[in-house]
Amino acid sequence: MPEFDLLCHGDLWDAVRGRRNDRWLAIRDGDLVGEFEEQPGDARDIRTATLFTPGLIDMHVHLVWDGTDDPVTTLTAETESELTIRAIENAQRQLRSGVTTVRDLGSPHDIAITVGRAIQSGQVSGPRTIASGRTIIISDGHDPFWGIESDGVDACRQAVRRLRGAGAEVIKVSATGGVYGQAIGEDPGAAELSLDELTAIVDEASRFDLPVAAHAVGIEGIRNAVKAGVDTLEHGNFMDEETLSQLVEDDIAYDPTLFVYREIATGSAPEYARANAERVVDHHWEVTKRAIDADARLLAGSDAGSPSTPHPSLHRELQCLVENGLNEERALAAATYNAAKELSRPEIGTLESGTSADIVGFDDDPLRGIISANSSSVVVKDGELV
Repeated sequence: MPEFDLLCHGDLWDAVRGRRNDRWLAIRDGDLVGEFEEQPGDARDIRTATLFTPGLIDMHVHLVWDGTDDPVTTLTAETESELTIRAIENAQRQLRSGVTTVRDLGSPHDIAITVGRAIQSGQVSGPRTIASGRTIIISDGHDPFWGIESDGVDACRQAVRRLRGAGAEVIKVSATGGVYGQAIGEDPGAAELSLDELTAIVDEASRFDLPVAAHAVGIEGIRNAVKAGVDTLEHGNFMDEETLSQLVEDDIAYDPTLFVYREIATGSAPEYARANAERVVDHHWEVTKRAIDADARLLAGSDAGSPSTPHPSLHRELQCLVENGLNEERALAAATYNAAKELSRPEIGTLESGTSADIVGFDDDPLRGIISANSSSVVVKDGELV
């Protein structure tokens, strides 16, 4: 009988131990059981690649969205059942690309929570899915199609409790308007949830050990989100120096989602969205460059599903981070170890014995060209070869 279920041979890299050349990884019963300089024994399957890393983690996706120029049109035309099927299909695309974990930050009917449970139970295949379900918004606020409209502190606390009851593993809030979502009333600079409301949400979520992710584009809403103590700041397009310094001091993770704003500004999204994106895109890249220079704790989120941002798009986001000054190792760390720590699952962000085997192998080396993060030839999740 084989000693191992799977052996992987090639160079290894993780953000904790760096690169190790010409190694063997051994997997048995779903776990990584050793790293060796020589082939350690027999296996049912042996796979080779140029480089093996931990499974990739996309920290901002929308599985129900189709990544076309106007995904809201599709979303509003489809039934809940059709959207659920779409979410499963998109989850499987993510997994086949080497993304073994996603954080879904917005879905109507809490669909992403349901899909995440189905993946966890083995009913369907897909990446480990940490889902917010619906988003806490003001009346007629950003992304109303999956929002829980919550005006006032009491309503915001109630929304957190409802989402907890639905099975959310993260709370998503709209601290500001956005670039895309609705043609009327969509102002990316407008602060929406107030500081008091955001503070109540963070306080209520902390009672249940639920992290809070804040959509925030305009400066007032960004300041409010940081002051309220959210766990991750999404987008942050107009963040100023003072608020960036506070974000770093408070160890709030920053998920810039660069790619999607550039695509909306230059692509074929609806005219109102292009106009909004043109207002924010240049400043957004400058903010992210300052965050890199300030050694902010960066995460990699693609906003996959959004306009012109298909599933998967994590490699495109990583390319943008590198274009903006991050080296390949730090970019991969944002999509592996940094993300895993933020999810309180640091073990899935490393290649360590005794951990669940989430591994991706690349024929082209992403450490020598980050766009090669889309060249996965071997994908293993929980020890199972995808």
